[in-house]
Amino acid sequence: MGARLVLAAAQPGYAAKLARYLKETERDWEVVSFTQEVALARYILDTPSFDMLVIHPCLLGRVREQLPPGANIVLLTESSAGTEEGGEFPVLSQFQPMSRLAAGIRARLAGGERRRTSEGPAVWTVFSASGGVGKTALALNLARQARERGRRAFYLNLEPLNATDLVFGGGDPDSLTSLLYVLQAHPDNGAQELKRLTERRSPIGAGYIDAPEHPAERLALTTDRLRLLLDALRESSGSDVIVVDADSGCGEWHRSLLEMSTEVLWLAIDDIQSLRKAEKLANEWQGKLSGFPGKCTFVLNKQEGTPLNVWKTPGGAPAFSLPHISQWERLASMQPLLQSSAYSGAVDRLLDRLCSTQDGVTVRPDMLVIEGAGSPWAR
Repeated sequence: MGARLVLAAAQPGYAAKLARYLKETERDWEVVSFTQEVALARYILDTPSFDMLVIHPCLLGRVREQLPPGANIVLLTESSAGTEEGGEFPVLSQFQPMSRLAAGIRARLAGGERRRTSEGPAVWTVFSASGGVGKTALALNLARQARERGRRAFYLNLEPLNATDLVFGGGDPDSLTSLLYVLQAHPDNGAQELKRLTERRSPIGAGYIDAPEHPAERLALTTDRLRLLLDALRESSGSDVIVVDADSGCGEWHRSLLEMSTEVLWLAIDDIQSLRKAEKLANEWQGKLSGFPGKCTFVLNKQEGTPLNVWKTPGGAPAFSLPHISQWERLASMQPLLQSSAYSGAVDRLLDRLCSTQDGVTVRPDMLVIEGAGSPWAR
């Protein structure tokens, strides 16, 4: 059984929109919404065992005396800030992206707002042992939704064949080569160039490097150059998180990238070949990859119904699942990849884990989508 959430907002349209979003993205939650004090007061009298009341201050007066002792109350205000402390109740702003507001609600349900890290930018690498599992869709949404949570994000695509010009526009196909040249030959100018890349506008609200026209641009990125690039991004991009969209592979370059990463999101799909390749590579890198498998989160992508195959990678079962989105099977543009509320909701739960790890907060097991022996994978 998920959380029982009560919403109370004076504007009918806003209350309905927020309730609909939470019902779509948090399918195990019971969400009810009210716009009138009388109906809200009657509900509280009849159903006092709710987990949280998210309420606009203008509706709080009449129902306040009827609230059960110790009720979990969050005020929903017109403040421009995402969250506020102080006063009798914590505050969330209604004027922020729905995904960020939902993240704030989940954080409150989990027992407190996330603490910011002072250890520098995290590097989250989206990886797989084989292609075609949906890495770019996840990486783009991670960067976008991290930005919506107030984290300064940088999206770094390291695929030899990079099609993200369909998202960001053509730009400068020599951008990666030029940046590496500046970092090597004129390192004093590197910070200025990285700041320019970070601060420019993009559809996902994150900094990025333009897609090269030819695979040789990325293939020339040796392990040493990769380390130079990531170190420069950490030091000078002004980012809180760098989301790396890596190609699949099993070479030394890939192993080095994973070692340089703070967190690795290893994707596979419910396909016997995809899972067998993931199992073989995980076994190959066991004991050879620093921080593995501890820094690695295995993720089942494109989930439809009950899984058919057994997951044999470390941990025995994927920690998270992401839904299959049928509208993505044939695309005429990349924009639909950023517009699925069901997928965004699943990514939000994944971000809860990533952001809490970065901030030093432990996520409860019941916040996971699939876990341990209770999963159909653990056979």
